Amino acid sequence: MLNPKVALDILAAQLQPVRQWLDDPSVTELMINPGGLVFVEADGVIVPQGALLTEGSINMALTAIAKLVGKDSIANSATAIVNASIEDMRIAGAKAPVCPDGSFMTIRKHKDKSRRPTLDELIHKYRALTREQADLLIRLVIQEHKNCIIAGGTGSGKTTLLNALLSQIGAHERILTIEDSREIHIAVPNVISVLSNPDDGIAARDLVKLAMRMRPDRLILGETRGDETYDLIRAFNSGHPGSVSTIHADSAVQALSALEMLFQMSLPPNASMPPELVKRYLAESVHVIVFAARRIVPVDGVQHVVRRIEQISLITGVHNENYLLETLG
Repeated sequence: MLNPKVALDILAAQLQPVRQWLDDPSVTELMINPGGLVFVEADGVIVPQGALLTEGSINMALTAIAKLVGKDSIANSATAIVNASIEDMRIAGAKAPVCPDGSFMTIRKHKDKSRRPTLDELIHKYRALTREQADLLIRLVIQEHKNCIIAGGTGSGKTTLLNALLSQIGAHERILTIEDSREIHIAVPNVISVLSNPDDGIAARDLVKLAMRMRPDRLILGETRGDETYDLIRAFNSGHPGSVSTIHADSAVQALSALEMLFQMSLPPNASMPPELVKRYLAESVHVIVFAARRIVPVDGVQHVVRRIEQISLITGVHNENYLLETLG
């Protein structure tokens, strides 16, 4: 493993042409395409900045990132695929010839926890949801302790909403969060945050099982996407009301279908459950589905990225193998 300071110095040197945007707090995403073409998203607007990086610079940056997180075998590969969290950045990319046109990388910047939007800011400043939607979520998830799944595509604001909503939790509750990179920062005193790392043998599934022995009032899983799903739904249904997770999906109905598929795939070895039983179990365990959308809309001739909560639904049961949803907001 390369000395972290040396790796960071190499990374900083190779990314020097885009440093101004890495340091700009209004920038949320930096897209470096093949040929060194740079696109910057700031305040909901994506702007092309031209060809600023060389193929060699992108490759050296990807190598430094891989070495920094201890993935030397990937770093030394001619076709390295890199996915890593460093400081306040989430970086994903690959060297050519994974993409025949050249190497590329995307840097998503996480806002400092002191700068993350509050629920009131999401309502009034960012217009991500209405006051009525916010009050509804506070009532259902915070006050009535209903289990909730926040669904949406990449960059739709799922984690931003998660942070803002969970910061409404009272100081008397004990919270345990599980992630693969630190994105959840909730302003409650009794919280334990743990990170999975499959490369070190720490799987999300193991952390969910650990969490169930730590007596949290609520379990928060940054994203449901693998073999932890079976244990997560068990936790939802066994004394942890008001627990929350996110999932990648393009609608509330698709979120339930994805959750159902992940649940079936994560069943213990040699175990099976009929699809209709899985549906009923999920409907009993997950009470609220929130759908967050990322749309690109024209504003005064400029294409803006808009993130909004488009649907809040209660799961009221299953009928004829279809989930029954009551849309409330």
